[in-house]
Amino acid sequence: MDIAVIGATGTLGRLIVARLEQAGHHVRALSRGVGVDALSGQGLEEALAGADLVVDTLNVTTLSADRAVSTFTRTSQRISRAAERGGVRRIVLVSIAGAADPAVHRRYGYYRGKAAQERVYGLLRTPVTTVHSTQWFELASTLVAMASHGPVTLLPTMRIAPVAADRVAALVVREIERDAAEAGEADRSVAICGPEEMTGAELVRRILERRGQLAGRSPRIVRELPYLGRGLAGGGLIPAEAEVDEVTVADWLEGSA
Repeated sequence: MDIAVIGATGTLGRLIVARLEQAGHHVRALSRGVGVDALSGQGLEEALAGADLVVDTLNVTTLSADRAVSTFTRTSQRISRAAERGGVRRIVLVSIAGAADPAVHRRYGYYRGKAAQERVYGLLRTPVTTVHSTQWFELASTLVAMASHGPVTLLPTMRIAPVAADRVAALVVREIERDAAEAGEADRSVAICGPEEMTGAELVRRILERRGQLAGRSPRIVRELPYLGRGLAGGGLIPAEAEVDEVTVADWLEGSA
């Protein structure tokens, strides 16, 4: 297939591109670095014209609800219009398990943005496959970078079932090939999570024990408080039904050491 991946230089986008190419697909790896900006629309219609399928892995680093909602709404609207005009048969969206739940995203701006993104794609005539992923092991660095002050890291209490980003990429590719084989026109949704439940702070501590640092920081104290609400603290980010990947934190640390 001829597949356009938007956000191709991001953590997940790079992995999806690599796996699609290994599977023999023609991949259009799209990002601002190659002149394609989904927020402004620059180069987007030309980049998607004639593609069989589009994968949206876009991200924005912000805690602001206004910025997240605006960014994800505008990019998904622009992508959907360009995809429709370009004859794209299906869009694959990578989203976050539980983010669309108001109890989860009420006090977390980034997740409110992802909820807005899902709403836009849910209104399209073009069929959409949504892959709901739990938090990636790789995002522990982002958590530490955003929540550290000197030697102290104070994280929001988040009950999670973390998963390796590369395993999410593998699922995305499998779902793309399933869509191609079945040639259905309905929207679909799948979810993936890791095999272990823990809090974000527990994940960070386990990685620090092995590596000694995250995001260039070596906090001596890692604590958590439910300042982003009970939805995140109580397990709202863990899907009730999902493919449970077998890679544990220890497995991932061993493989990425």
